[in-house]
Amino acid sequence: MKLKNAVNDTHKHPELWEKFVKYTHSQITELLSDYGHIYVLWLDGGQVRPPDQDIRMNEIAELGGELQPGLIIADRTVGGKNENFITPEQTVPDEAIDFTWESCITMGPAFSYDFDAEYKPTRYLIHLLIDIVAKGGNLLLNIAPSPEGLFDEVALDRLREIGDWMAVNKEAIYGSRPIAPYKEDKICYTKKGKTVYALILADECKDLPDDSIILKSLQPIEGTSVMMLGEEEELSWKQHKDYVEVKLPKHKLPCNHAWVLKYKIKER
Repeated sequence: MKLKNAVNDTHKHPELWEKFVKYTHSQITELLSDYGHIYVLWLDGGQVRPPDQDIRMNEIAELGGELQPGLIIADRTVGGKNENFITPEQTVPDEAIDFTWESCITMGPAFSYDFDAEYKPTRYLIHLLIDIVAKGGNLLLNIAPSPEGLFDEVALDRLREIGDWMAVNKEAIYGSRPIAPYKEDKICYTKKGKTVYALILADECKDLPDDSIILKSLQPIEGTSVMMLGEEEELSWKQHKDYVEVKLPKHKLPCNHAWVLKYKIKER
């Protein structure tokens, strides 16, 4: 929901501002009452804050909690108790952030529809998702519809290809947690309990990884199996002094763009 500057000077025209506040509260009440279960109230209006534009955010948050228990709120860029997560725009943090966050990034050049849009390649988008999840974040991927309410076929193709990849590798994404060092060389890491997922990023101009992968910081525990998601057979691996070498399958791999190894590590 986009909050606009409805009144240029709220101190000179408090009655107009009060009208806008009541109108906004009424709209939010309708949205949270008449459209089923709402997970997130994402308020894109960081300029709307006290003392000049007090939208009475505490009241909105209290209303949201009553109408939609468990509602998450992004009182965007304002900070404080009503900003439940932060939203880097068109960027990904260099390091993991010790706060709930979500990068909002466009598939095309802008958030609005572009008749000549050049969409980001599927490999780039999958690597983007992996990078964000490995750092503990969430990806909000924007795709703008045309004036007729339709999506470009290229954008739909991208979504299908991302869906194909997720069908194989979703275990390493959904419900996972970050684990340091998050990324080394061309490998990103996520975890679930003692299980680690090493997500191997394809080189820009290669459709297959190297014959073997080197794991340095997060090595399999002795006696564990190393699996590739989408494969049924265990992979052979060898412990060296400072690293583990995992041999990858020589036949056609289960997906494109990135591949995931799954194994157990010691308690950390």
